Amino acid sequence: MQLTNTPSLTLPPQVSWLLWLVALLLGMGIAAGSLSYSPSGRINVLWIWLLWAGLPLLGSVASLWAMFFGSGRPWLFQWRNRTVHWHPSKRQRLEMLALLQSFWLLIGVGMLVGYWLLLLFTDLAFGWSSTLIDEQQTVLALTETIATPWQWLWPAAVPDASVIESTRYIRIAPNDNITAAGEWWPFLMASLLCYNLLPRLVLRGLLAMRLRHLRGHEVNVRAPQLTVTTTPASAVSEASPTDWQNAMVVQWEIRSDAGTVLGVADWQHDEAAFKALLADKPHSLLWRVNASRSPVGELSDLIQLARTAGITRQALQAVCDATTDPARHLASWRAFATQQQLVWLKETT
Repeated sequence: MQLTNTPSLTLPPQVSWLLWLVALLLGMGIAAGSLSYSPSGRINVLWIWLLWAGLPLLGSVASLWAMFFGSGRPWLFQWRNRTVHWHPSKRQRLEMLALLQSFWLLIGVGMLVGYWLLLLFTDLAFGWSSTLIDEQQTVLALTETIATPWQWLWPAAVPDASVIESTRYIRIAPNDNITAAGEWWPFLMASLLCYNLLPRLVLRGLLAMRLRHLRGHEVNVRAPQLTVTTTPASAVSEASPTDWQNAMVVQWEIRSDAGTVLGVADWQHDEAAFKALLADKPHSLLWRVNASRSPVGELSDLIQLARTAGITRQALQAVCDATTDPARHLASWRAFATQQQLVWLKETT
């Protein structure tokens, strides 16, 4: 059994068009569902703005922070005590974020299309109602602040005091004046464009620029693939652990106070820590690995990085426990040592 490397582990270059169609239809469904009439007969414009513009704006801010400052492992890979041992590189994180922005952008387009269809084929009556906000001047100041980006370009999308006064709905004493009930639609349309679609579009453009800049400037993370071959067991060089007592120890996916611990944090941290270790110019490296784990491409990259730095003397020692399967785990690590031209040390418990 021999370990071979696949191409760089990245997201698919193209996503099925069905995903984009689902995103578009989901946006249209959100628009239709949120604009369904309540028992009061009015659509609360405050709630619609929060759903269509407020929450997406917060999501864009979170994505912007993740793009510039996010370096830890994605939360999706931290479930169940970190059982998913993939440490995405910076480029891979940006690719996932770009895919997510494209998905949300299409949802926003679907909401826009759904809104236009409802405006064309139905009669939407808007109003505002709040238990905590009692003063109309507060709503006026709030809407004027929100409408600041477009008030000079689209004045009709800025509700004035008369619209706010005539569209307030109080359940115990409803206002029967419905002449201004439809005048909120430009405000919601502008909010959807300015606070939902535009930030996502800008973020997608920034991510595309950063991905273009990073192309060719980072280490590719490769995932190993097991293939059955006729590699002889004698192809690997074996030695005793006592022969490597003076080697610098690197613990891989093993939490220990001895040596440098790698494989338990994100890839950027591991790469920086390993480069700092190589700065000391060790004459030999002893990789102590958790035998119950499978070999991963990140370890291959670090071994090659050490070899590039001039460290040709490297050995691998598998640390076993009660869950180690010799026929599967140790065979995989032995094949990995053969492929990486590492000295195989007798496994320990």
